[in-house]
Amino acid sequence: MIQPYAYLELKIDDVGMEGEGIAHAEEYTVFVPFALPGETVRAQAVTVNHRKRIAFARPIKILSASPDRIKPACPAFGVCGGCDYMHADYAAELKFKRQNLASILKKNAGLDTDISDVVPSDNPLGYRNKAQLVFGEKDGKIVLGFYRERTRTVKALADCPLHGVWMRPLISAVTDWANRNKLSAYSSDTRSGLLRHLVVRVLDGFASVTIVATSFSIPDTDGLVAALDKIFGERYSLGISENSSSGGKIMGDGYRYVLKRASDIIVDGVLVEVGPYSFFQVNDHIRKRVYERLIGMVSPCENTLFVDLYAGIGLTGIPIAKAGGRVINVEIVPEAVRDADKLYAANGVSDKVKNIAGDAADVLPRLIPEFSGRDVTVYIDPPRKGISSDMAKLLNTLAAESDFKLIYLSCNPATLSRDLKLLEAFEVVPPVIPFDMFPRTANLETLIYLQGK
Repeated sequence: MIQPYAYLELKIDDVGMEGEGIAHAEEYTVFVPFALPGETVRAQAVTVNHRKRIAFARPIKILSASPDRIKPACPAFGVCGGCDYMHADYAAELKFKRQNLASILKKNAGLDTDISDVVPSDNPLGYRNKAQLVFGEKDGKIVLGFYRERTRTVKALADCPLHGVWMRPLISAVTDWANRNKLSAYSSDTRSGLLRHLVVRVLDGFASVTIVATSFSIPDTDGLVAALDKIFGERYSLGISENSSSGGKIMGDGYRYVLKRASDIIVDGVLVEVGPYSFFQVNDHIRKRVYERLIGMVSPCENTLFVDLYAGIGLTGIPIAKAGGRVINVEIVPEAVRDADKLYAANGVSDKVKNIAGDAADVLPRLIPEFSGRDVTVYIDPPRKGISSDMAKLLNTLAAESDFKLIYLSCNPATLSRDLKLLEAFEVVPPVIPFDMFPRTANLETLIYLQGK
C-alpha cells in the first residue's frame, strides 16, 4: 500500500490528459508531472486515495530518460504552470495528444472513429498573439508573470517563449515604468493594490495594450506611452480597464483609452479592428487551418444558412456571407453583437447577416422557420465548459424535425466527449480533426462534423 510521502521508483507507461506521466505500482495508478512514457523516475507520493487506488507524486529524478525528452526552452518550465510539454519533442507531443483524444472519446462517448493526425503548428514556440500577464511583487518590486501551478502566487518572468519577440521588451518596459512610479500590485488576500493584469493582443504587427487596474487613476501614463513607442512605434493603442471586483475575472466592465489609433487590419481576408475585447484564436497559423477546414465542410453558396450559436463578434460567418450565404449570429453579450453589426458593415455584407443578442437555447427554436429550403449548418464553438444539457436536448429535438449539419469546434476534449454522448440524435462523420492550437500545453482544438441519424 502506497503511503503519503513514500519514495517510489516508477516505470512510466502512459501519458495523461494534462501531460502527466502515468505509472502503476502496488495496484495503484500513479500520476507524475513532467514524466514521459518509457522513463524510469524516482518520485515522492504527495497525495494518495486508497479507495480509488490512485496517487499523485512529484518527480525527484529521471533515472532513465525517454529519447523523446528534450531540454525545455524556458527556465520557468514546471514552475509557472503555463506549459505541460516543454520537455518533450514536438512530434511526440502531437502523438500523445492524438492518443489522449482517441482514448477520451472512446471512454466517455463510446466513439471509436477515424481521427486524423494532429494538424501541427508551424512553430511550437512564438505562436501566441495574446498575453494575459499578472502583476505581482517580489522583494518590494513590481514583477510580471503567470500564476504558479494551482496557486495565486505570481512567478516572475523576463520573457515567455510561447509569445512573440515583443514579450521581453514589453515586460521590461512595463515593470520599469511601474517601479519608477512606485506603484503597487493588487493582492487577492488583502484586496488592495492598483495593478492587476497586463493584457496584450498583437495582430499583423498592431498591438492592443491594456493595463487592468482597480482604478482609472494611474500616474505617468505619458511615461508608459513613451516606453511603448520604443517597442511598437505607432502601431499600438493603450487603454485602462477598471476592475475593482474581488472575483477572478481579468477585464473589468469599464474601459478608457489613454491612446487610441486606427487599428483596422486584414485577417484572413476579413477587415477587422484590433481592440481590447476582440476575440481571435491565439495561434494565427492554426486559426487559418481550422477555418479552411470549416469552410470546406460548409461549402457555402447562395442557398447556405449558417447559424453560429456562440458567435462573439461573428468573425466565423464573414467568409460564408462573402460567398453569398445567409448568416445568423447568436451571442449573449450585447456589446459583442453591436461589434458584429459594425464588422459586417465594414466588410460590406450587412445584407447577409442577422445578429441576435440572446441565449442560444432561447433563440434557436425561433429560427427553425428560416431553415426551410436552405442548406443549413449549425455551428457551435462553446467555451471550455462545453454546451449545456438543455442545449444538447434542444439540438436532438431539432434534428428530428429538420435536416441540418452540426459542426462542433472544441477546445476541451473532456467536455467534447461528454457533449458527443449527449448529442444522441447525431452521428460523427469521420474524420475527427484535431489541431494543435496550443503547442507545449495539454490543450487541443478539435473540429467535428455531425449529421442527424
